[in-house]
Amino acid sequence: MSAAAQPANTKAKCASTPAIPSAVVAHAATPLPLEILRFKKSERQLHWAIAVPFIICYATALVLVTVYNPAPTRAFRAVFSWTHRLSGACLFLLPLWTVLRHRHDFDVHFHNVRTVWRWRIEDIKWLFLTGLSIVNKRVVLPDQGKFNAGEKLNFMFLTASYPLFLVTGFLIWLPGVAFASWILHLLLAALATPLVFGHVFMATVNPDTRVGLQGMISGYVNRRWAQHHYSLWYNERFGHLHRPPASEVKPVHKPSLMPVPALAAPDPARAAANVPLAASLEPAVQNMNKKQLLAFKPNQENDLTVISWPPALQPAPVTQVVAETE
Repeated sequence: MSAAAQPANTKAKCASTPAIPSAVVAHAATPLPLEILRFKKSERQLHWAIAVPFIICYATALVLVTVYNPAPTRAFRAVFSWTHRLSGACLFLLPLWTVLRHRHDFDVHFHNVRTVWRWRIEDIKWLFLTGLSIVNKRVVLPDQGKFNAGEKLNFMFLTASYPLFLVTGFLIWLPGVAFASWILHLLLAALATPLVFGHVFMATVNPDTRVGLQGMISGYVNRRWAQHHYSLWYNERFGHLHRPPASEVKPVHKPSLMPVPALAAPDPARAAANVPLAASLEPAVQNMNKKQLLAFKPNQENDLTVISWPPALQPAPVTQVVAETE
């Protein structure tokens, strides 16, 4: 079932949903549900299949480096060490199992990866303005697609570092290359630190964006919140369900038929009086076609009327019909 066809008996509007300017709010041609589908089940499961093992790996690695590296003989080191290794194995097996289980949605995952690697100038502007928008609500961020620039940056690092994390984590167990692999493994974790904390902050702390966390739990988000934060994606998916307000629609006038007054009939007395006059006048121009105008000398009554010969035939008195135009 598509998101547009979902029932409207959804949760109440989130209290942290920002006020939408009147210029942003679209006018629905049909009633729309309060919440819309943002992420499919396969997308949500793949997200958590990566996020949960990665967070466990990160937390256990932080304990091992800060607590047990200075004093390896401290108690429970093996617990954290094996937890780190098992979560690393899950980081490989769980996403693979999820993709195979939902292989019919493989094109969805491929489209998401291709989307995050495709950047626009608005994404760069978003990165520079997002910090100001948190402290100053008058700062307007550029329109975003399915993922904003911060999510794209985090997703890009994930897709680039994911195989390196797996390979270096496995090589740490092997002699000879363990130290070099550990250095690279640690460097990747250090690079991931600001992205991980930024992602967690935006999803759980920032009031303007934490509403979207519900999209990775149930799949549904507030419709107006999505329209405000991901307007390009929203218009692409749900724009066909909206129309402009009635005040902005110009009425269309269909062509109508209206009568035109009939042409007046010629005066028979005036036409008869002009015939002798034309016969008595001398033409000033020789060898002219009879259907062309002739120039005449004025008669004794100084009548300067120009007469055409033969007289033009007047149309019969009928009612003509034309199409009305604006």
